Amino acid sequence: MAKEKIHDVIVNMDIMLGVPSKSAEEAYDKVEAFSTEKLLTIALEQLPFNEMEGAGINFIDGHIEGKLH
Repeated sequence: MAKEKIHDVIVNMDIMLGVPSKSAEEAYDKVEAFSTEKLLTIALEQLPFNEMEGAGINFIDGHIEGKLH
C-alpha cells in the first residue's frame, strides 16, 4: 500500500453571510473590506455547529471579538 502524502487541493465555495447594514449595497461594501480569515470566521460562527460549543466569536459593527477555543 502506498504511503499517503499531503496534497494541496483548491476548493471554491459560495458563502452566505448575515451582515448588519442599512442596505444590501452597504453589506457588500463591508464584506469587500474583510480578509479571508475574517470572512471564514464569520461564516463558521453563523453555521449551526453543535460541536463549536465554547466558541467566543461575536460579529458586532464590522468587528470580530473573541476567538475559537
